[in-house]
Amino acid sequence: MTPARTVAGIDIGNHTTEIVLARVRDGAVTTVAHGQAPTRGRKGSAESLQGAAALLHKVEVDAGCRADELLLSALRPVDTATAPIPPAYSPSAPVRSVRRPDASTPAGSGHGVGAHVRLADLQSDVLDGPVVISVDESTDFEVAAREINSAVARGWRVCGVLAAQDDAVLISNRITVDVPVVDEVDLTGLERGALVAVEVVEQGRSYRAMADPIALSSALRLPPDRLVDVAEFCRELADSAAIAVTPRTGAPPPPEPDDDYVDVRVDGAAVRYTPADAHPVLRRSVPGCVTGLRLRAVPTAADGLAVHDAFFTDLASIDNGAWLRRGVADTQGTVVALLAAEEAADAAHTLSELTGRPARTLSSEPEAAAWGARTTPGIPAGSAVCDIGGGTVDVIGADCTVVAAGAGESITVAVARVLGIPLALAETVKRSPAIRVEGPHVAHEEDGRRVFLNAPASSDAIGRLCTRGSAGLVPFSNRLAAEEWRSLRLAIKQETVAANIARCLAAFERPPTAMVLAGGGALDDELMRTVGETLRGVPIVVGRADIDGVHGPRFAVARGLVAMYAQR
Repeated sequence: MTPARTVAGIDIGNHTTEIVLARVRDGAVTTVAHGQAPTRGRKGSAESLQGAAALLHKVEVDAGCRADELLLSALRPVDTATAPIPPAYSPSAPVRSVRRPDASTPAGSGHGVGAHVRLADLQSDVLDGPVVISVDESTDFEVAAREINSAVARGWRVCGVLAAQDDAVLISNRITVDVPVVDEVDLTGLERGALVAVEVVEQGRSYRAMADPIALSSALRLPPDRLVDVAEFCRELADSAAIAVTPRTGAPPPPEPDDDYVDVRVDGAAVRYTPADAHPVLRRSVPGCVTGLRLRAVPTAADGLAVHDAFFTDLASIDNGAWLRRGVADTQGTVVALLAAEEAADAAHTLSELTGRPARTLSSEPEAAAWGARTTPGIPAGSAVCDIGGGTVDVIGADCTVVAAGAGESITVAVARVLGIPLALAETVKRSPAIRVEGPHVAHEEDGRRVFLNAPASSDAIGRLCTRGSAGLVPFSNRLAAEEWRSLRLAIKQETVAANIARCLAAFERPPTAMVLAGGGALDDELMRTVGETLRGVPIVVGRADIDGVHGPRFAVARGLVAMYAQR
């Protein structure tokens, strides 16, 4: 019988560091102690390793024993932040929108489809059929209105107007025909004679003729085999006050040399997109297709960063999914999660120097997480494991492993942005139901109940949405009702982590029949629910890991490292 060795499995995550201390003899593992603490600094940095060494010391002191050897997984940091990336339509769609995403002042009402004619070309012979007139940036609105009225008088059938500036209201008030006038349009590449579908939705109405993919395909004479792509494009038109769409005749222009960019592999070829154009591509692409990017709004990527994966979440899409009243949440910007391509160098060597013990990198994080999660009692054979960390989602199946950027920290960053609160408070309020305090003794729960408080509420909590903290009620919003916050919270979890897991499973040749969620994110019942709802159509049964039948979903990587060591 070989002598027992005491080893420490150390999982340095993007948000939390976890340690399992165990004795190993002849392949058998006996857990001695475990512990966790917030990760200090960026994952893989000297600060994060110093924090791991301090946590190890605490665990060893509490357990009364010392590890002979330290086990690590390969460390790759994830950076999560918000960036001012405007939403864009997929560059692979057979149609494109010519209206800028932030345009806000259309005029007129109704819809029409016509051939594009520049204002300067109205002096030529009258064309048969309806036309859509474009007004460039250099033309004054009074001149434009006068020319359009003159053209109508000569027999031009004008069914819509495109204005490059925000002159839609000024032009609409001066022309003799009641047609949709769409403002802030990018006229670059819009050729004469190209079909354009325009629509302005009357205030207080919700009917949008051109948001119907069948109607739009027919109007623009698109081939039937592109209908699915058109339908995906039309999802982005659902809340638009104005629509201006034309068939796509070529690839979108690449970003200027000094602009931000995202490099993506598409069908084996490298394509450089603007961040806005890359947004819908990343949402539908399996992880691993991004090779590098530059985003000046994210410090670590300001000068360019090689990445294994990137995932963007437009906050406006979260707002739409929650059906919120306008103005109760800040939905400007995009949550960006970036998984570095390079592993942290010399982490095991640094930790060995800090602790005076041998340390080695034993495996990748996904492999270790799978070993740990499969100690769950009753886990079905062939189940996939999904480790939801602070920075990444790791989905591990029998024949496929996928690592994607964007997990718990994406939820935290999104909550902090939409509510305008600090990250530390967002980390708390994202996890549990809240109440709106109506008076010193009465509060309104998310399920509609009115309850009496155990103690009188403080004056700063009255009239505000609060979370229950260890020291009492903590206010965090005065604009949201309790039911609205619940809807928004679930929508954030759906659009960040649940959507990312679905993206990972798209890489599987055959989806698993069951999947267990591990990691700190799996402690959130709402996240487990949104993942389950997202995958109902596959279908996949979603459960929660219970490491060794004792620890719940935490410590999967740390326990997996110990199990792998014991087997080797």
